Amino acid sequence: MRKSLPPLVVFFVALFVYTEQKQGANFTSKNATLGQGSKDDHFDFMVYTQQWPETFRLQTGPEVQIPENVTGWTIHGLWPSQIKKEAPNFCNSSWTFNESLIHDLGPQLSLYWPNMLKTNNLWAHEWTKHGTCGAPLAAIHGEHNYFATGLRLNAKYNITEMLATNNIMPSANKAYAYKDVEGAIRKNVNNMSFVMQCYWDKKAKKQYISQVMLCLDKQFGLLECDKYLSEGDLCWNTKTIQYPPFQYDYN
Repeated sequence: MRKSLPPLVVFFVALFVYTEQKQGANFTSKNATLGQGSKDDHFDFMVYTQQWPETFRLQTGPEVQIPENVTGWTIHGLWPSQIKKEAPNFCNSSWTFNESLIHDLGPQLSLYWPNMLKTNNLWAHEWTKHGTCGAPLAAIHGEHNYFATGLRLNAKYNITEMLATNNIMPSANKAYAYKDVEGAIRKNVNNMSFVMQCYWDKKAKKQYISQVMLCLDKQFGLLECDKYLSEGDLCWNTKTIQYPPFQYDYN
């Protein structure tokens, strides 16, 4: 049973997530160290995170531009992680991002893993911070494999469809019960636990669905996030959830 968080706690957690998302980052990932400052770059599992672009825009502001061809949930990242620890990151500084290596994936990436910050290249960030840590696993070894695998996972674990098939659609007026949103996703992920994050709007006193994080083994099968991640559920289970429609007509 997920516990609801006090309003002040939720606000500051949401603010922290927002700050990290502005950098295109995984808010759980900082350098994990062993002993005399030596980095521990191994990973045990992966966190696959999708985000709702309109909530990201509400959190971040005018520096976010949602491309007009984007109509659903988008990929934030695929993050090699350690059990109940801070994830490894920036594992190989010599593996700089080279967009020409994923040129053939460009149309799909622009649609399902778009750069939405005007001043930041999400692909470069995700590769250098997280992708370089996946080298031991052949399926995500190298820049092309990493992004191609992320795209395949988007098709397999499609949050847009999971919600829509349960009549949960973006709406400017309607809010949804926590149990309905959580249940729509859970039944599509083999009833496994996952992390659902919300952005708390202090002024409006409303929560907006922000991200869904799935935990995957090295064969890309689902894992119980409760057993692998330290993060709690950042959505209040006692409040309704806003699922805002996209706003394209802003500068």
